[in-house]
Amino acid sequence: MKYVLICLALLGVLVACNEGFERVLPERDYTDTTSAIGKRAKVLYLIVDGARGQSVRSAGAENLQSLLDHSIYSFNSLSDTLALNGTTWAGMLTGVPKEKHGVLDNNFTSDSLDKYPVVFERIKAASPERRIAAFSTSTAFKNNLTDGADVKEAFSTDEAVKDAVIEELGMDTASVVLGQFSLVDAAGAQFGYDVSVPQYKEAILQFDEYLGEILTALRAREDYAQEDWLVVITSNRGGDFPIDPSEDDNTIFSEPAVNTFVVLYNPDYQPTLVGKPYTGNRYVGDFVRLRGQDAGAINAIVPDDRGLYDFGDTVEFTVELKVKVMPGNQGNYRYAYPSILAKRASFNPGQVGWLIFLEQDYWMINFGQTGKGNQQVRGTPISDGTWHSIAAVVLNREISGVKRRVVRTFTDGVFNNEMILPADWGNINTSAPLTMGFLPGSISQGPADVYMGDVRIWLAELPDEIISQYACDTFVDESHPYFLYLAGYWPCNDGSGGVFKDYSAAENDFQLQGSYGWENINELICPPSSSDLADLVPGNRDIPLIILSWLNISSRQEWGMDGRVWIDNY
Repeated sequence: MKYVLICLALLGVLVACNEGFERVLPERDYTDTTSAIGKRAKVLYLIVDGARGQSVRSAGAENLQSLLDHSIYSFNSLSDTLALNGTTWAGMLTGVPKEKHGVLDNNFTSDSLDKYPVVFERIKAASPERRIAAFSTSTAFKNNLTDGADVKEAFSTDEAVKDAVIEELGMDTASVVLGQFSLVDAAGAQFGYDVSVPQYKEAILQFDEYLGEILTALRAREDYAQEDWLVVITSNRGGDFPIDPSEDDNTIFSEPAVNTFVVLYNPDYQPTLVGKPYTGNRYVGDFVRLRGQDAGAINAIVPDDRGLYDFGDTVEFTVELKVKVMPGNQGNYRYAYPSILAKRASFNPGQVGWLIFLEQDYWMINFGQTGKGNQQVRGTPISDGTWHSIAAVVLNREISGVKRRVVRTFTDGVFNNEMILPADWGNINTSAPLTMGFLPGSISQGPADVYMGDVRIWLAELPDEIISQYACDTFVDESHPYFLYLAGYWPCNDGSGGVFKDYSAAENDFQLQGSYGWENINELICPPSSSDLADLVPGNRDIPLIILSWLNISSRQEWGMDGRVWIDNY
């Protein structure tokens, strides 16, 4: 009867799914403009070491800015996560990540460049008649990353590199010209990698002056009208600099060391900005950090839930919650299994009930039964210091003519794993209180260190599409199609007092225990992974493929090149 009072009925038709991130670059077939027909494809490739994209955007670099009306460009592009000069240069010349090219330092001590050669060698193999010239301020760059170039020289200053590039552009046979500049990186290393630092800004503007001279020389070529130049200007990496906490979204885009810029210029392009992609919803409020164990534990219990969360052996239910596991605790969770939400007296074998807990860097849900041990289903890693949405759905399914209980797990709205409980698992009811955080009396439990919020318990099996649609929302209201099945809803961001208030009809408040305090948090929920985000903006390893595509040289599968050819659709 208690379930009937709460589970009145489903609301009507499910609401439409939230729209996801739309690609900035439109899908369409590339068609050469009439002016480009018959022109000879050529490439000017300029690398500016240590130039943070956000700083370059704000520096007032007039010559660079003048190109943007005919460019595909981004000030939120990314370097390799190992932001060393050698590593990033190698990606920019081979088109593969560090896991393949093997350059893990600035000395090229363990590289695999024989297996993943630089783009100049790919060009020469396909078009040996093309003249390639590479000029740099680094002998390591010259000695390791210019194989295949007809001319390769290292100089002591950016000005000398600029002069060499201009001289090369004065030659009729110039086809691919590279210049690598280091003044911006030197200024950043000495004074700081931010446009607010006068010396760093001055170095960016000095490069911009050199760029103006180089562009003048390019356009002065005798056969420029019959040539089709792609100008690539980019940084190999950014540089460490403390950013304003309000700008930190806990994603790779808040790491100044990997923030780069890229400009792909051709006079026939329309302006296309590749901006920062969607990185998750904001989660704002005052929360309690649940941590510690035994007498020092900060946790919370529902003293008398009136049996509402005893689900017997047939009741279908769903548990959802947001959790932020503080980083650095993965090792602590290898042999201790802290509970974060439980309806169970302890984690001891044979204790009846259910609990959600942490193991190593991932989460799991466990079901105990007297005399039968434990059954558990794994979620995914979440111990990264960011908010994640986790959900466990328990439903009934007929299998071989027998009704069985099935448990399904989800993280950030994505299905993880499924398990069928044994047919004789039976009733999971217990008089133990619903507990958030440390679970007393467990012989295998260590202390968790987490923030929790938006805890929801439903007396229904939520379908996959509903889990996915609402996973990263930070609230529940009457618009949710299963709202009338809500048997407990604790936002946990009350901000004051000694309870996590239950905003469902059940009104089962959690009572806070221990020396708790309220902390303001303003962070993202459900951020995409760094690898997913990196695919949404240009990166170092994209450049070789872009150059090959521009020169009409097809990349072969056996080359193992990664990245994306951003110019294909223009």
